[in-house]
Amino acid sequence: MNVRNWSVASLGLAAVALVELRTDYTAERSLTYTGSMEMEIETTSMRMERDGQPVEMPGGGGGMGMGESSEVTWTDTVLEHEDGQPTKVKRTFGTAEGSTTMSFGGGDQTRERKGALDGVTLELSLDEEGKVAAEVKEGDAPGEALVGHHLTLALDEFLPDGDVAAGDSWELEKDAIQRGLGLDLGGVLFQRPQEGGGEGGGGEGRRGPRGPRGSMAGAVLMQAALEGKATLAEEVEEVDGQSFRVIKLEITASGSMEDQGMGGGGRGRGRAFEPTGPSLVETTYSIELEGKLLFDPKTKLPAQLSIDGTLKMESRREGEFQGTSFKSESIQEGDIKFSATVTTG
Repeated sequence: MNVRNWSVASLGLAAVALVELRTDYTAERSLTYTGSMEMEIETTSMRMERDGQPVEMPGGGGGMGMGESSEVTWTDTVLEHEDGQPTKVKRTFGTAEGSTTMSFGGGDQTRERKGALDGVTLELSLDEEGKVAAEVKEGDAPGEALVGHHLTLALDEFLPDGDVAAGDSWELEKDAIQRGLGLDLGGVLFQRPQEGGGEGGGGEGRRGPRGPRGSMAGAVLMQAALEGKATLAEEVEEVDGQSFRVIKLEITASGSMEDQGMGGGGRGRGRAFEPTGPSLVETTYSIELEGKLLFDPKTKLPAQLSIDGTLKMESRREGEFQGTSFKSESIQEGDIKFSATVTTG
């Protein structure tokens, strides 16, 4: 877990009711994690100039959209632990499914994604350098899918490093936020097809029936300078007769990102348009997310995450292509939602 600073709002009081928000890895049980993400992004404005003259855009430059969703699940069994932290874990993956839909010109184009570790069982342990090593125990898995795993629950990243009182807040850093939202394993569980591969043909690097290779919005989420704050709420939330401590979450980001290419992140002939002359590119973004994490004091688990918000991107590009100068500007904005649950078995 990353080191995060937290402040006690009521240090001056003689009697402060401190709460322990820490996952119990010593209990003999299995933990099933299910996480999902939904994103709907629309191009609300687009304009282009060629040699200083405006280019007519279909639908006035708006109306294009992108929807993306994914859901993953796996079950952990702690085999060994030390000082309350797991040192060896058996992880069995269930299904990992996702889809990306592009909407333009009155039609939709959808690409389904299947997880690289569906039905696979891994044994995760710490190597001599203290890094997580993965060994396949059941099923088949590509080597690229065996990196980036953790022994602890992703939702632990939203918990404080020590006991806190109601009203206390602690900072959330970029790496912790990405892992807590499940963004860090996206490239592991949903690997891109090889050039020229994939079902249904589509040609080497072409943007054919398989759909786009990636989205600008997805790239922004991975590169964004995310920062956030978690606060232990005063109130307790009742769900199905069970009392949960509420951790309020606020996550924001704004800035600029690296050029992804006008083809949406592809390589070589995979790009729909590649300038041959100097190109000036600027993509700025803003992200605002709010939500909560419910912690179960009975089972000592972060049990439910729900957080949503908005993403806005503004892109500007100018350069030359085969002796023709061009300029383009676009605005994309939409909604993002993350949810996750942890249950015992």
